[in-house]
Amino acid sequence: MAKTSVDISFGLVDVTAKSDTAAVASNKQPFVDLNDLKLEGVYPPKAATLEQNYWKLDGTFNTFPDNPQDISWGLWSYSMSGENGGFEVPIVLTLSFQTLHESLGLTFEFNPYDNSFCNDLNIKWYQGTTLLYDLDFQPDNWRFACMQKVENYNKIIITFRGMNKPYRFLKVQNIMHGVIKEFGSTELRTAKVLEEIDLTGLTLSVNTLDFSMFSHDDAFNIFNPWGIYSVLQRKQQLIVARTNDKEKTHMGTFFVDEMESQTNKILSISAVDPIGIMDGTTFVGGLYKNALAADVVEEIMDNAGFGYALDNALRNKRITGHIPICSHREALQMVVFAIGGFVSTSRGGTVNIKEIPDITSVPTSQIGMNRKHIGTKVKLRNLVTGVDVVEHNYTLKTTIEEICKVNLEVGSNTITFSEPATNISVSIGTITQYGVNYCIVQSSTEGECTVSGKKYEDSQKTIQKKLPNIPAGEKELIEKVDCKLIHSLNSNEIAQRLLDIYQYRIEQSLSFILDRESVGDLADIETEYGVYRGAVVEKLDIDLTGGYVTKAVVVGV
Repeated sequence: MAKTSVDISFGLVDVTAKSDTAAVASNKQPFVDLNDLKLEGVYPPKAATLEQNYWKLDGTFNTFPDNPQDISWGLWSYSMSGENGGFEVPIVLTLSFQTLHESLGLTFEFNPYDNSFCNDLNIKWYQGTTLLYDLDFQPDNWRFACMQKVENYNKIIITFRGMNKPYRFLKVQNIMHGVIKEFGSTELRTAKVLEEIDLTGLTLSVNTLDFSMFSHDDAFNIFNPWGIYSVLQRKQQLIVARTNDKEKTHMGTFFVDEMESQTNKILSISAVDPIGIMDGTTFVGGLYKNALAADVVEEIMDNAGFGYALDNALRNKRITGHIPICSHREALQMVVFAIGGFVSTSRGGTVNIKEIPDITSVPTSQIGMNRKHIGTKVKLRNLVTGVDVVEHNYTLKTTIEEICKVNLEVGSNTITFSEPATNISVSIGTITQYGVNYCIVQSSTEGECTVSGKKYEDSQKTIQKKLPNIPAGEKELIEKVDCKLIHSLNSNEIAQRLLDIYQYRIEQSLSFILDRESVGDLADIETEYGVYRGAVVEKLDIDLTGGYVTKAVVVGV
């Protein structure tokens, strides 16, 4: 039996530096957006290219996507390394910052899929025009920390001279302003990952990581100024990896949410995936008419500060309707629901927006009796006989009317609207920024301010889809769904899609040793010897320190 272990790596980094980054590269692919280096959770897909000895025909590579512009890559060079691995012209990446930062060094993540990396680079740290450090490094792995404590820098120039393999692109998916500290199986007491999806799209699930670890010294003492507490921050990155014999698999990227020191030697940490972080942030929303889904997703995700990958089948869907001021999680849920997708961050850190799987398609995995533990439970979910969806149609009123009254303070005042409006004016102060959901007013005096404008009227209509026949003995059950991105051109498709998904009623709760399964996968489940039923994996509760025993929920017809 293969020996399996787990390790969790802490990114001990300046979490403010990444979002403050402005990047310029001397050499890059045209589909690359260097703003990706500002984002968390950038993990490009395992895409096949014609680089020398790269594309292994083992079934693990995907064809290169038709829509690379809808995927976060980091930096990919346009030029390849030469026969000896060197670049004919070194590639220069300049990182500039608005404020001063300090870190213990820079950690680079190159290409994990075949351990290809830049093996010869130079880093110069600056404060203004003053050179602070000028150092050469020779990385020896796809993830490598260039150690050097630097304080008060606001510019970095990185020169990549060559690769460890010939005829390869330079691929930098992530640069962390700090170093990685790894905890392995000897330090980890418990570790569990929970992965979930909602095929209906009515909720956007948050994957979680909960673990505890032991230290022989005083590292977890909250009163120890040199302990882990002194460097860990909320939103600090955690990278979970599984080692099966000699193969290492990325199990997920999470961000510190809560910490608790049980004793001076035992620390418990709860962490969430990017969706969990996006739950605590604010998106100002907007009113959209026939907008390209790819553009709206990009707007939400770039504003949230996370990398993403959007299926090509979804990019050209159209968005019409209203997104109110809400969290980035709520905004993404609305868009993904409207275009018929689901979101998964499993086995990576990127927010993957995928098309809902067709249960009649070829399954990606098989869970047979030889893998299942005793105790599978099967139940039949309630029969949903119909779906009501509420359409929204927004039209601009012709008259200007009062939107709200507020008491202004001296300085900048953010005023939010209960319904979308435009042609905004205020009785006192000056509008410095506005949208259909808000305005920002700069005022030199205190006082009551009347906000006026043209409101959008929301005309609503309910569309129903029902099963043609209700089985004998079953009661009618109608689910009502309301989303402000449902309109007359997509309401019928959404209602039928939901009704179809609600017919996935056979729920199996089972336990097995995890292989490569992930939520959203299609799996063939052996229900009795030689008999298999197709199902979609909805939930995986993985015991990382318990031999990867996994409690799963799958659903099918």
